[in-house]
Amino acid sequence: MLVGSISIAIPSKSSRKISKLRIEAKMIGFKISSIIYGKNNFKNKNSHSVNYQITNTTKLREGHFIRDKNSLILYSPVKLKFSDNFQSIEKQLKNLSESIDEIIFTESYIYFLWKELDGLEELKNIDEALRNLKFF
Repeated sequence: MLVGSISIAIPSKSSRKISKLRIEAKMIGFKISSIIYGKNNFKNKNSHSVNYQITNTTKLREGHFIRDKNSLILYSPVKLKFSDNFQSIEKQLKNLSESIDEIIFTESYIYFLWKELDGLEELKNIDEALRNLKFF
């Protein structure tokens, strides 16, 4: 009984790995928020418990994309699909990491859900790709 109580208090190897990743992500400049509480705009029902966010430096101020198989598809707003630069947006989003399951663009931030177990290098690649998005 004592061993069982102690083993519950000790974090697992994967939870220590994710904890370390989240600390390093904060040092890079990401904000990490729980999606369990508050207003949750994400539609993905996978076991994501947090979302990552960075400042939105793109010209896209509204957009919600969800991964469907190998590509991110537009969820909302539908009017974006009929804009002149949608093909450019779609082309650039295809180049984003397949670790991203869902991404939301707002006036201030880009929020995304991704597979955290892919590691810090993958997060750095995502960061670089998001910062280099240019929509014409």
